[in-house]
Amino acid sequence: MGKLYLTRSCLPARRASSPALYFVKFEHCFCLQILLSLSFLVPLSTGYRFMRLLLFLLLLCVGCGNHLPESLGPARKIIVLADSTDWQTLEDPLREIFETVIYTPQAERIYEIALGDVNFLKAHKHEQRKSLMVIAPLNANHPTAQFVKEILSPEVQQAILDGRAGVTWKKDVWAKDQTLYIVSGKNIETTVENLFMESDRLYSTLENAVDHSVRENVYSFGERKDVTQELAKTYGWNVRVPFGYRILETYPNFVVLARDNPNRWLSVYWEDDVHPDQLTEDWVIQKRDDITGQWFGGDRIVLGEVTVRQTEFAGKLAVVLQGLWENEAEWKGGPFKSYAFVDVDLNRLFFIDIGLYSPNKKKAPILRRVDLVAKSFTIHRAFFQDK
Repeated sequence: MGKLYLTRSCLPARRASSPALYFVKFEHCFCLQILLSLSFLVPLSTGYRFMRLLLFLLLLCVGCGNHLPESLGPARKIIVLADSTDWQTLEDPLREIFETVIYTPQAERIYEIALGDVNFLKAHKHEQRKSLMVIAPLNANHPTAQFVKEILSPEVQQAILDGRAGVTWKKDVWAKDQTLYIVSGKNIETTVENLFMESDRLYSTLENAVDHSVRENVYSFGERKDVTQELAKTYGWNVRVPFGYRILETYPNFVVLARDNPNRWLSVYWEDDVHPDQLTEDWVIQKRDDITGQWFGGDRIVLGEVTVRQTEFAGKLAVVLQGLWENEAEWKGGPFKSYAFVDVDLNRLFFIDIGLYSPNKKKAPILRRVDLVAKSFTIHRAFFQDK
């Protein structure tokens, strides 16, 4: 395993005065060593031919050191390398930050924390985990702290001791599609402080890494480009439709895509002449009940089982609903998520809704897969300009 050196980069720092940090993996490039050796042994009189050989070997060197093994395990499971004594202090903060719960209606953890041991880095293949965190204070003498000191440069260690840094991460260090997080501080108290201070960025980085991993899996069998193109040509918008999905229903202003086993769906509703100021919490909740009540046989949001927030969606500010739906007549229910936004240029409300019905199965991972399809929603403005 090559040694890691922490150096400066353009990543945003925790504080304005903090040095931004990232990891660089040092790997021995064997062909480059041969190249350098030959440059000293070959006489200058063979110049032209040797330069051609030199160029050939340089081309062989392209990509040298990038042959990383495949990462292991689900990205949603974070292996935390921490000392058992520190774990008593770190476990609760880590679980509070990362092990968020979604009710489907059963409580399901979106991410999972598991303790690992740095002494078994290779034996347990921790170094190949998709999501790996190393956390230890610099003033400790246990193996995890020593490991942190070995992979951090003296400059960075001093920045941590001075309170100018404490958290960083890097992609593809020991394996492909891996994210390595390092959290430290001058002592265990400041380590926990740094963890909480950077919790939003750590969580966001994990979210993006998991989305990337899951998205690759969703489209691993390809895309229904015929359906994707049909949506764009017919309605002026589309999502990337993975294999396995089909158009279930179409109406003048409502389209439903679905997939079976388990039953999941993505619907798009649109309506003109809705002002952005109308998108209050109560209005959006009622609008979803109106849409699903009309087209889904009386589905409605379970009272008290919905959260409302705002996010960016398709380049617009959108209202997000997430919670539980129910259909009393059919004795059915499950999780859902909705995005509502107004495209001012088109004077049009778009309401994208996803949901599933999958009794006795874990639903959060499936909902995430459908959500990633929804997030591929794209408006083709040329379609409307031609109208």
